[in-house]
Amino acid sequence: MTDRLTFAGLLRETLKGAGRVIVPSLPWTALFIFAWGYLVWAAAALPESAISSILFAGLALLTLYAHSLFSVSMYRVLLGSEASMRSAAFKLTLSWLLVFTVMAIIFSIWTLFFSMVGASVGIVSGEGDAGQISDITELMQQGGTFWPLFIVFIASFFALFWFVTRLMTFAAATSHRAQVHVFRTWSWTKGQFKRLGPALLVMTFLPLAVGLVIGVFAGQAIWGNEPTAIEAALAAGLTMLACTPAAWLGHALAATVYKALAPVQEN
Repeated sequence: MTDRLTFAGLLRETLKGAGRVIVPSLPWTALFIFAWGYLVWAAAALPESAISSILFAGLALLTLYAHSLFSVSMYRVLLGSEASMRSAAFKLTLSWLLVFTVMAIIFSIWTLFFSMVGASVGIVSGEGDAGQISDITELMQQGGTFWPLFIVFIASFFALFWFVTRLMTFAAATSHRAQVHVFRTWSWTKGQFKRLGPALLVMTFLPLAVGLVIGVFAGQAIWGNEPTAIEAALAAGLTMLACTPAAWLGHALAATVYKALAPVQEN
């Protein structure tokens, strides 16, 4: 296990795994890209109404399910599965909904904290009306609170990255075991952040950032800054296509870590 969790070992296994999943995942890649593009089209084309909101929420769930099918198609190659593909994808969708819920709570607390700080600075400075606060940054610098809060702001992103790293095996576990695994995988990565964090950053987040830059700039070059609904959907699909190599690498990395750290499942 020690060799497999070194950076060199993770890189070697990740590249091998990514090469194995490319062809088997292609149909599900196309399905997910189509679903993502259709969701973007719906966001631009649907009128503002309660029915449209319900339809969009349904499309978002279907898109998430398409993503789960895409993920499961790769994990089945890398890990096998104890259930049908549709069942595993359904369980993975439930796991993602739970993760999104937790992330939404964390983001809400984070936003509330910095909003309260901004409002407090305005009140202390005598500019109680948030709409009349001229420059919060300047006020915080004058009061000596800017740099401490800036450090807290940056530290919060590091904490988020740590949180994501600790949960990096939940999708692999859910797909392989066909059971909703989220926080049950938390203990598996305990004490492994120094090994897994750099690997996740280099093998997943960096390729993802490159794909996003390529996709966004290519979309702007082809369709401009004010695309129609159809053009926006095509641009979104192009961006997702550019990010697909990052998905192959990310799933291969997660599968490698899962095989190294997950305990043997008891029947």
